Amino acid sequence: MQARADVLRAAEELMAAKGYWSTTMADLIRVSGVPSSSIYWHFSSKSGVLAAVMAQGATSFFSSITEADLEVSQLEPRESIERMLRQSATAMADNPSFMILYITFLLHKEEEPAAMEHVSEVRKQALEVIRAHLRKSYAHWGAERAQRIADRVAPLALSTFDGFFISQQSSDAIDIDVAVKDVATAIHSVAESIA
Repeated sequence: MQARADVLRAAEELMAAKGYWSTTMADLIRVSGVPSSSIYWHFSSKSGVLAAVMAQGATSFFSSITEADLEVSQLEPRESIERMLRQSATAMADNPSFMILYITFLLHKEEEPAAMEHVSEVRKQALEVIRAHLRKSYAHWGAERAQRIADRVAPLALSTFDGFFISQQSSDAIDIDVAVKDVATAIHSVAESIA
């Protein structure tokens, strides 16, 4: 299993730095130190490596976000949203290579249709994690209203996460603490408007 882990680590770093299309199997062999026979045994192809990188990155990313859910019912909804956003910002900072791959494939879906399947799966998973958090945050407003809020606000929150990451990668990086508070207030205002 160490060989598999070494390949995944190398692939995530290489693909985030060089791009999926510029990363070769020879690069993976050189950086991971794992022979090609082992790489092909574990993954069968470069797209198989990508699928495993995306799955591993999503698992790591979402497990850190769902930890924010532990005390949601004891917080006011706006505080709960702020906690989710802050945890998401931390997860993005802790997983930059995964986020770079995710955003790259999101923006270039036509160039690698197989990769888009993985990105779509990550987005579905993200939306469900956000919906679950929002349902818990607004549960005391009634289950039906909490579900309507979750369905309406989750896509907005996901777009915010994407924007946070892109901003942090650009030269006009935002103050994430201020942004988290402002966005939590805005999302809560939207939630309050949903009857």
